Amino acid sequence: MPIKHIKKLIEDDGIVFMTYVGVMSQTLLSGMIEALEQEQNIEGIPKKISHNVFTVLIEMTQNIIKYSKSESDDINLFKSNGLILVGKNEEGDFYVHSQNIVSLADKNKITKRIEEIKKLNEDEIKQRYKELRRSAANSHEIGAGIGFYEIAKRAKNITYEFEEINNDKSNFYLTINIK
Repeated sequence: MPIKHIKKLIEDDGIVFMTYVGVMSQTLLSGMIEALEQEQNIEGIPKKISHNVFTVLIEMTQNIIKYSKSESDDINLFKSNGLILVGKNEEGDFYVHSQNIVSLADKNKITKRIEEIKKLNEDEIKQRYKELRRSAANSHEIGAGIGFYEIAKRAKNITYEFEEINNDKSNFYLTINIK
């Protein structure tokens, strides 16, 4: 979802609990979780749903922190800028949306991983997640691996798209509707 659609999303699509655009950090992530915990208490959001929202928010923010690129011509220049948004649509589903810049190599890894996940049912996702945890393959340090399975375990729906910036980089838009 391009950022130009965020305003419409906020106006038309229910409630936005939190949105942030800028440099991401672990400290910021802790503050976002704390703010959402307060919102959970005020709104009476069920614990299972809030836990799923928190887990997805953490994974998506960590992906922004670890893998975002700068818009500059240097394809290796990291810049942990991004957008993260947590909301509830008119149907009552909670969602987390993120946007950041990724390299062509990361775009290819992400696409492959998400398409693999989309072919699996819920039990297969859980099984594959367990296999990856046991093998230590695709650990959080490598990227586009186990974190997407962590997200998928908590997702009703995963939608994503890429918008090319240049031959080496794209904007990556990811929206997760929470179970």
